[in-house]
This record gives sequence, C-alpha cells and structure tokens, in this order.
Amino acid sequence: MANSPLKKCSACGEMMELGAAFCTNCGNRLEATANVKKCSSCGEAMEKDAAFCTNCGNRVEEKKAESTERPSSIGKQLLALSNDFLSVREINPERFEFSSQTGTQSPVQKIKINYDAVAQLEPEKKLLTFWEMMVESSAGMDAGFHGEKTIQKGIEVGKKIHGQVLFGGKYGFEYGKLREVIKAIAREEGWEFKTSVFKPKTAVDAASKGTGKTIPVKKILVPVLALLLIAVIGAIGYKIFTSRSSSPVKASTSKSTLASSFLQTKFKGVDSQSSDRKEFKKNGTVNDGKPFVETDKDTYNHGEKIKVHFYNAPGYSRDWLCIVPAGAKHTEPGNYQYIPKQGRGILTFKSPRPGKYEARAYYNYSSFDYKISARYVFTVHPKSN
Repeated sequence: MANSPLKKCSACGEMMELGAAFCTNCGNRLEATANVKKCSSCGEAMEKDAAFCTNCGNRVEEKKAESTERPSSIGKQLLALSNDFLSVREINPERFEFSSQTGTQSPVQKIKINYDAVAQLEPEKKLLTFWEMMVESSAGMDAGFHGEKTIQKGIEVGKKIHGQVLFGGKYGFEYGKLREVIKAIAREEGWEFKTSVFKPKTAVDAASKGTGKTIPVKKILVPVLALLLIAVIGAIGYKIFTSRSSSPVKASTSKSTLASSFLQTKFKGVDSQSSDRKEFKKNGTVNDGKPFVETDKDTYNHGEKIKVHFYNAPGYSRDWLCIVPAGAKHTEPGNYQYIPKQGRGILTFKSPRPGKYEARAYYNYSSFDYKISARYVFTVHPKSN
C-alpha cells in the first residue's frame, strides 16, 4: 500500500490513490486516469503496464485489464463515496442511504448537525431519485447568530449552515455538494436525476401500498370489534353491579338518616319528629362551641318558609348554608345563601317540594375541599287541603 501510485486533486492538491473517484478532502470528482487499472483479485489500483498486483501479487491478464477499464455501476460508485465524515449503507441494490453527524462546541455552547440522504434507483426507468435533510441543533448559551433548531429539506440543503459559537468563533458546514456529485454519477451513466422533497419509500412500503385494499380493513376492523366487545362486557357488568348494589344503598341511606336523627336528639334534646317550632338560642353556649345548624321545625307543610338557625360561625366571607335533598353528594350546592356575620343567626329559605331534606353548613369553604361543617335533617309534607 505504501508504494501504490498516487495522483493529485485538481481542486485542493490533496494526494490520493490512483483509483479514487472523489477527493477525500474536498469532495471534488476526479477525472478518470487513462493509465490506471484495477486488480481483478483485490481491487487495488495499478499502472496500466503492470503485470502483477503490487498488493496481492495476482497476475493480471490482458483480457481482465480490458474489463477493469469499463465504468463501474452506479451502486459501486455510491458506496465509494463513504469516508470518515460520511456513512453510506446499501439497504438493497436499489436503495442507498447516507448519514453524517458533525458539529462544534465551546465551553458554553454545543452545535450538532445531522445529515441524512437517500438515493433511490429505478433501473427500468434509468431514474435516480435523491432526497436529503439537514438538521442543526444547539444547546447552551446562545450567541444570537442562529436559532435553536434549523431544518433543511430537499433543494434547500444547498444553503450553508453557518453561525458563531459563543466564545468559540465562527463555524460553517455544507453538505449540498453531495447532491451535485451523485447527479454527476447518474448523468455519466446515462440516467435521469431528480430531487424529492419527500423521503422515498422503501420496497416494503411499496409492497404494502400494492395490498392497500386489504391491510387497512384489518387495521380498522380489529379495533372496532374489540371496542364493541368491551362495550358489551361493560354494559353487562354495569347491570349486574347496579342490581346488586341497589339494596345496600337504600340500607345505607336508612342508616345515615337514623344516625342524623340520633345526632339531632343528642344536640337538642328534643324529639326529631316533633313539628313544634324551636326557639332561636340568642345566648349561651350551643354544642360546646362547635359548628351547629338546625331548622326551626322538623316537619313543614309545602309552602312554609324554612328558617335555619346557625351557630358558632367563624365569620369568614366563604361561610354559607344550603338546603339539599337528604343523601345528596357533599358537592351539591342546592339552594344556598352566604352567612352574613360571625357567631349565630337565622337564614330563611323558600319551601322546596315535598320530600326529605338536609340543611348543611359549610364554614370557611374551600373549592378544593367540600367539607360539611354541620347538617340537620327535616321533612316537607304535601300541603294539606
């Protein structure tokens, strides 16, 4: 390898092997050298008159020498573009993918540039379709000369990416030349060259497109059937659950009513079924200073005003009373009024429809926590004729 003949790039002067098609320093396409041939065994470049390969010692016959002078296929030329900065992969004989990652950095900023390209071959049409994309991203302190992320696609990749790294000087990268090199390869082989804004699909994608009439149906039908099955199972489970839980709910409501009646008797020392009007306690301690509410009667005829006595209110602007059906959720506001003052007082409500109700107190109410401070159960009967 050390004694192999070299040739010079006409653009930058870099010395390279005789068989090189492109300059590894600047990417310039090199003119074919008439006095160069390749070994049929190892592919090493040799002088035209050489009878033996200087790399492997293989004897070169004249007929084989003539075959080496024939131009290589497009695929081989594309693979030959691989170097330290550009990776080339042959996905299949008709698809080649290129990729490169480079960048620069300073103590306070890092620039990263990713480049991807695809060369899709269509031998029957003698057409080479080329697509490329370049993405620039930065991290750290911004010098103000470029954005955080820049994406170039299709023909835009010909534009240079450049800027200035904070405390690191200027930088610049240009991959657009690769398109021109591949274009020259295609034209040299008599192929048509075109660029694409969208990334060409693989052979697998094209195959699935040909069977597109059946695949989408399966993709849609399976989830729909699964959702229908889940809905049917859910409906059956809901019916079973509601039929089993209806009786316990009634029992629980009944227990809650009994407990509430017990608390009323404990606090007031009166019969909860009494319809006698209760007097408002203007003086003295009520319920040991704890929150407490009661209605002036335990039973009402529909149309009577409901007077709610409240005690030991802290005096916050968020203190309020409400009347709701017995057993309603703690978040149910019902018919409500704000408590106007601290301590004790009376608020009057309109009569609701016949039924069982609760007077509830919310002291220092918070929208994040509906906490009932006190409650009292009463009943409204239909109006007697």
